[in-house]
Amino acid sequence: MQRLLLILVILLIPMLVFAKGFYPEADVDLEEELFWTRIYFKPKSHTAVMNFRIWFKHPPQKVWKALTDTASFKAEMNNYNEAKTLTRTLFKKIVDANPKSYREAEKIIGPNQLASNHNRRPRKNWTDYIYFRFNFPWPLTDRWAAQKFKCDETNYRKGQYKIDYKAHAGNFKELIGHWKLKPIPGHSGWTEWQGRYESNAGVAVPKFITKKAMKSGLKKDTETYRKILAR
Repeated sequence: MQRLLLILVILLIPMLVFAKGFYPEADVDLEEELFWTRIYFKPKSHTAVMNFRIWFKHPPQKVWKALTDTASFKAEMNNYNEAKTLTRTLFKKIVDANPKSYREAEKIIGPNQLASNHNRRPRKNWTDYIYFRFNFPWPLTDRWAAQKFKCDETNYRKGQYKIDYKAHAGNFKELIGHWKLKPIPGHSGWTEWQGRYESNAGVAVPKFITKKAMKSGLKKDTETYRKILAR
């Protein structure tokens, strides 16, 4: 019985967080720094969980465009060595082949140069397929993933956008997450980007290094998004 109660409590924690608002204690930090994150590890695991809330001084429609412009990631961000939108057929081909290295995966992809909005269905639910190769510091090799993104633009009139994603191929042991955009009450024209993802690179890295790398990586990406939005 005690074990059952413990399991129920663990399952209910995420519900309670969202019921009361997504980490409301972060509001003070957001007012001052426009950036907040919390990182922890699953028990007895190297899977890191990052929750984040970030504010942009731009409307949701513009932020959505910047955050989903996959084709720009390689050129704009140091965290990416490659980023490409895939067709559903090409994504399935990679998943079925189950390549053991990014070189094998990129050989399958070939010279594919699709636009970021190739799969998009504006103002509707739609599915995107993306290949990422992340720039990991030496001595680690690059981490790569072919991911499926479930995108929701149906509440665009309210300035709300959502994404759920999961890696279906790659050298991550685990990579899954979700995020959303919404207007910020009391800050007209501003947008909150909030979400959570779980990541396990599949290699034994000291946890303090993983936490530092995850936070600094998100900060760098956020700074890049701010520069793009300010153009």
